[in-house]
Amino acid sequence: MITEDFAAYAARIRLRFPAPVEANRLQAMLESFLGGVAMDCLEAGTRLIGHIKSMVEGGEEVIACSVTDHDARVRCRGRFETPRAEMDVIVNVLQYGLAKRELARIVATCAARSFPGLETMTIEDLEVEQEALIRLG
Repeated sequence: MITEDFAAYAARIRLRFPAPVEANRLQAMLESFLGGVAMDCLEAGTRLIGHIKSMVEGGEEVIACSVTDHDARVRCRGRFETPRAEMDVIVNVLQYGLAKRELARIVATCAARSFPGLETMTIEDLEVEQEALIRLG
């Protein structure tokens, strides 16, 4: 179901801490981030959350988390096993009611709030605009 008020945002958030952060603390930060994105979207006027999800990969660890409802409950598959000083979080937000620029602002604000003590944070928009239609047949 895609209507005129549907918007999606995909980004890579590169995080660097001054020293390795314990695995349990990283997990709590990631879950706080995703739940915060959901709550901030709702407060800003999202009428329906389609899917808010994240993926973190590193070594043998793959952590995939998602929110699919207005309760902002975060569900994760996988957990951090080792401390890290750096990580990339891929986040996708699909919802109805807010423009993409508002989603980008919410993601950046929540990332800054949810990952305290950062040395650096960069956010890269991953959405690729299609220049021309692909024709099959």
